[in-house]
Amino acid sequence: MTDAGLKIAGQLDIYGLTVGYLPLDSLPSVRRSMRAINPAMMIIAETEIWPNLIMEANRRSIPLVLVNGRMTEGASRRYRRFSGSMKSLLSCYDHFFFKTNEDADRYHRLGVTTDKSEVAGDMKFDAPMLTHSEGRRAEIRHRLGVEQQDFMIVAGSTRNGEEALLIEAFATRLSTDSPTRLQLVIAPRHLERIDDVKQICIEAGVRYAIYGSIDTYAPVILINQMGLLNDLYMASDISFVGGTLVDIGGHNLLEPVWTGTPVLFGPYVSNVWEAAAYILSNNYGAKVSSARELAEIVAHIQAGEIKFAVKGDNALSSSATARAGDFILGRLSNV
Repeated sequence: MTDAGLKIAGQLDIYGLTVGYLPLDSLPSVRRSMRAINPAMMIIAETEIWPNLIMEANRRSIPLVLVNGRMTEGASRRYRRFSGSMKSLLSCYDHFFFKTNEDADRYHRLGVTTDKSEVAGDMKFDAPMLTHSEGRRAEIRHRLGVEQQDFMIVAGSTRNGEEALLIEAFATRLSTDSPTRLQLVIAPRHLERIDDVKQICIEAGVRYAIYGSIDTYAPVILINQMGLLNDLYMASDISFVGGTLVDIGGHNLLEPVWTGTPVLFGPYVSNVWEAAAYILSNNYGAKVSSARELAEIVAHIQAGEIKFAVKGDNALSSSATARAGDFILGRLSNV
């Protein structure tokens, strides 16, 4: 759907994989794509509902499966205003795999039957732990221009409004010259906003550098490339995941956890509340109410006054990927 998404998908090293844009949801576009690709199955993730795509797949008897299905209560209320149309649309699916019982209930209220659905858990809990090595950590920090003794916080997937809050909250400490400096690495969710973030730094009087141009005097480093977050999290002392200080609902809180780095996040976690609960219950991070509280907690962590557990393996697995995969392979064998 986006240039960034296409670029990331294109980096997947899978033999025979072809990557392309989803067609515009108009019948002429969808039908041209269907004729060209002639898919054996369509698998849709989470909440994407494209009426023409779904109905055309059904018309062509192409099996349609929803994986990692989720729906907020707000979205459920909006969809119920068109309950008849939604029931007809959702009847086109062969099977649904939901993240939670709450997600399943919201789809059931829209007409999804229990015989076509199951709660499988969150696929994001099935992600593998990344290999953590001091050599790799040192290499990543060197590329950033961050010294080994510096305290580095990576703010990943930040959204509009969050960068200003973070820079304002950390401004005093970012300008402090001390043996263990604070380094703030910001990776905006949407790279087209990088110029906006530069301007925020300028207006705050905070020196910044762009990834790839080493500047050991810049306390803020802006990331203008996709696909670096896992490395950045691995090299950091603490992480923050965006979409949580502004009312977005949160992005993937588990990414830093799988790299062995504790994570901080704001109060808005409606999209990722299961991951937030898991992190809090295992002391893999903390929830904050504001950017100022985030800065205060970081100061305590840097001083050694707060310690978090570090995940050493991926013991918690929801088996969501395996359950969906078994169904898909079985269904494909009958196509």
